[in-house]
Amino acid sequence: MDNWEVAASLERIAGLLAIKGENPYKVRAYLMASRRINRLEQPLKQLSAEGRLEEIPGVGKTLAKKIKELIDTGGSRLLYALQSEVSPELLLMYEIPGVGFKTAHKLYAGLRLKNLKELEVAARDGRIRHLPGLGASLNNRVLEFFKRGLRHAENFHRGIALPLARRWVKLLQGLPGVVACHATGDLRRGRETVTAALLLVALENRDPGDFKEDLLNIIPTGKLKEKKRGEGNGSPRFTVFSYHTPAGLPVHLLPVPVEQMAGALLWSTGSPAHYGQLVSRARRKGLSLTAGTLWAGRAKLPVSREEDIYDRLGLPFIPPELREGKGEIELACRGELPDLLEQGDIQGDLHLHSNWSDGSHSIPELANRAAAMGYRYLAITDHSPSLQIAGGLSEERLREQMAVIRQFNQGSTCPCYLFSGMEVDINADGSLDLPDELLDQLELVIASVHSNFRQGKGEMTRRICRAMAHPAVHIIGHPTGRLLGSRGGYQVDIGQLIAQAAATGTVLEINSSPQRLDLADIHLPEAKRQGALLAVNTDAHSLVTMDDMEYGVTVARRGSLEARDVINTRSREELKALLNRIRNNPNKDGR
Repeated sequence: MDNWEVAASLERIAGLLAIKGENPYKVRAYLMASRRINRLEQPLKQLSAEGRLEEIPGVGKTLAKKIKELIDTGGSRLLYALQSEVSPELLLMYEIPGVGFKTAHKLYAGLRLKNLKELEVAARDGRIRHLPGLGASLNNRVLEFFKRGLRHAENFHRGIALPLARRWVKLLQGLPGVVACHATGDLRRGRETVTAALLLVALENRDPGDFKEDLLNIIPTGKLKEKKRGEGNGSPRFTVFSYHTPAGLPVHLLPVPVEQMAGALLWSTGSPAHYGQLVSRARRKGLSLTAGTLWAGRAKLPVSREEDIYDRLGLPFIPPELREGKGEIELACRGELPDLLEQGDIQGDLHLHSNWSDGSHSIPELANRAAAMGYRYLAITDHSPSLQIAGGLSEERLREQMAVIRQFNQGSTCPCYLFSGMEVDINADGSLDLPDELLDQLELVIASVHSNFRQGKGEMTRRICRAMAHPAVHIIGHPTGRLLGSRGGYQVDIGQLIAQAAATGTVLEINSSPQRLDLADIHLPEAKRQGALLAVNTDAHSLVTMDDMEYGVTVARRGSLEARDVINTRSREELKALLNRIRNNPNKDGR
């Protein structure tokens, strides 16, 4: 197993242990080990071979043995036992706003849940409202959760799904007759979580039977499943091979002849709503589109790229991230598709943690890595004093750090400018965890909620809106506080946050950590419509997690954001001027 696979397995163990009601310190140990492994530069295999697993902070002898088992065998007896006792689909409870480890256990134990269907029935019957410590509010949130058309299957965030898909693409491209391999489906459209990794495999002079024999050489006997997929009604049907990986995420492999690659990529990418609209549009033009094959009567039209199909239908190419059947075809018809943000547009990262607080690397190491990535600037935003568990800086330490950053900018040959900043906690009443005298000296201030998650919706909304009214606050970090796979977001009125951000000029963060992806893409079009500014940041705690920027850019693209909507696409001089304007916004009147 690679680092990310071990981390994913430990994260699943933590989530299942919590649902079961195990000791919270044990749950936290597995969860923190998962996060620290995600930040490691060294391969775990190397650390294990050298007997150094216990050098990972928080990893003791027992946990090191569990990690070694995952590395050596690709599995975990503890994880297998937990999954036989607690249905993994119950991990979806952590997507419900306000549901964390404790609440998930109360639901599991109080309702004696075997699956998500039982949770849905309990909510409809109103039984959740009678459980001790829960109540009517949670019952309503659970009902809203199921109204979203939930599929009762475990979801995996992109930090698990994308590395796994990329490894399989590399593996499959080495098989005989494979000329191309692409991630497709929900993963290609950039959805924040997926239930499976769907990979399209283009074959030349190789049929699915031969391909299956090749797969059996790399997949354990008895683990490969086969089924048919297609549109039916006489249209082409494809063979799909499936393998349930040790990380828990199923991989579906769809082999097609190379000449069908473009059409199959369009069909398999979806979404069903988008593809269905293309089928209807083809029909209106006297054509037919079946399983990605375009016909004029009985004549198959030549297609070598997805762009050819769109062109035949009188449309410009529509990026995969927009293909949700939510008006993108109408925009394309009017020539109004957005010029989506590209990763190359990002000029710097405005949310990073150094080893002054809970990060793994020094300030110069972060700056040099940023310069190597082509960034023009970076903001060092370590935690404020009250977040002691994350090594929050005292006022004295913050002054020392500000001096270090000034000296770096004055004396270093590194081309990357460092903004002195801090991620300041928003207290329960909306005040900030630093005196104004210090806040005013910082070049960039991110204000975030890290405590008192159980506040009511109105109280939490007022709390964050008050922070936005403070002149020193430039950015609201991870605005809903969710952690995909372990904690639903706190209750907050996103509409009011967006309105307050637009009024005060405060920037809302798209946190690129694959466990967060917060703000979510569904909120971005409204933020853009109201004129609220966004920043795509990594919240990185290591050199490795600085690469998470791609996840946030994908969220921004799904939300139809362009470079001009994101503040860290600006030059350093433009960004400095913007930060000053934010502080001087006349609607910022709270101290």
